[in-house]
Amino acid sequence: MKKKYMGYIFPSMLSFLLTGIYSIVDGIFVGRAMGDPGLAAINIAWPLVALIISLGTGIGMGASVMVSLNNGAGDTKKAAKAEGNAFFLLFTGSLLLTLILFLFGRPLLWLLGARDGLLPLAYTYLQFILLGGIVQIFASGMVPLMRNRGASFYAMCAMALGCISNIFLDYLFVMILDLRLMGAALATVLGQVLTLILSIIFYARKKNRIAFADMQPDRKTIFSILKVALSPFGLTYLPSVTIIFMNLQALKYGGEEAVSAYAVLAYIISFMELLVQGIGDGSQPLLSLSKGRGDEKSLNLYTAWTFSLGIGFGLIGAFIFVLVRNVLPVFYGTSPEAAAYIVYAAPAFALVMALYGLTKPAVSYFYATHRVVRSSLLVYGEIALTALFIFVLPLFIGLDGVWYTIPSVQVVLGIFCIFFLKKQRPARSASSSYVK
Repeated sequence: MKKKYMGYIFPSMLSFLLTGIYSIVDGIFVGRAMGDPGLAAINIAWPLVALIISLGTGIGMGASVMVSLNNGAGDTKKAAKAEGNAFFLLFTGSLLLTLILFLFGRPLLWLLGARDGLLPLAYTYLQFILLGGIVQIFASGMVPLMRNRGASFYAMCAMALGCISNIFLDYLFVMILDLRLMGAALATVLGQVLTLILSIIFYARKKNRIAFADMQPDRKTIFSILKVALSPFGLTYLPSVTIIFMNLQALKYGGEEAVSAYAVLAYIISFMELLVQGIGDGSQPLLSLSKGRGDEKSLNLYTAWTFSLGIGFGLIGAFIFVLVRNVLPVFYGTSPEAAAYIVYAAPAFALVMALYGLTKPAVSYFYATHRVVRSSLLVYGEIALTALFIFVLPLFIGLDGVWYTIPSVQVVLGIFCIFFLKKQRPARSASSSYVK
């Protein structure tokens, strides 16, 4: 069992690890080429860009859970229907979201805090990202579907090719050709094109082809996918919602330098978030399949391994973060003022990294085992708590309230995770159907 588990986990972890490395390197290139304005602009635009990735991931993970649950329960027809309808949702969702962002991108960026010189910079980045919006949604949505079919290594290769090419193209476009934010956006899109090409090749194979009849929309199937998709969508998009609140308050209490400092801190903690999300997403097929079969012994074992890995990596990451906090501003090319903020706030954000090892796998565990209410409470409760703390704490302690918002939220969520995990119910009977 352990070998089988690691066969799912390690490719997923490596995939997300590469994504995390890319996000850090991307910030380094932009920071060195443009300084604080470039980091601030890309950070302000990111919540809109992240909608694209989060939509694809939410649909892909939601469908993957329903496929595994129904396969575990022995209902292969409903499992095939769920996978086929995922492609329908990816297509319609990508068209709708891309159109909305094209039409309303500039006013949305203004609402997110892009003013004066930051608005044209952020809008440039968004415009070129949207050129490949449909590609990115399909690429991010098809990877979890491939992983769910047992092709974890292939899915890792698809993600890895996109991430590695992204880093190379970032260096070429941003540093060599001096295309700045336009270059960073184009590098992201072209990297996702390569991921999508490998995904299409996978589903073009005869044994992996989706029947056209299964792609035809079915209301009950779509509802079951979207119901589960709310949690992985929120889990993926939550950091971007946090960025919106943090940017606005950092700008208000600390100026552009504080926004730049938070951009660096956000890059670093996102690395850990992606790593533990890789653990959660990698374990999803086995957790869902065990849940669908009613195999409580396997479910409990996979759950214990998932949380052990998540908490272990969270603690290690937090320790390393504290050790290297003085070096980070040098790599990102921040101003001395932003560098001072980074060094000061790093210990608080290290606590966030440690707690991510518990809270993020917990969300993945709950939606993988069809405990949708609990996973949604954790995901959207995090958004509500962030909105509350980010506006209340600074009223009393100024900019410190901004830095301590995310750690405070994670402490509260950690308590709820422990409470929910202690309130477990027996695994569902294998004879049950998960699409009503």
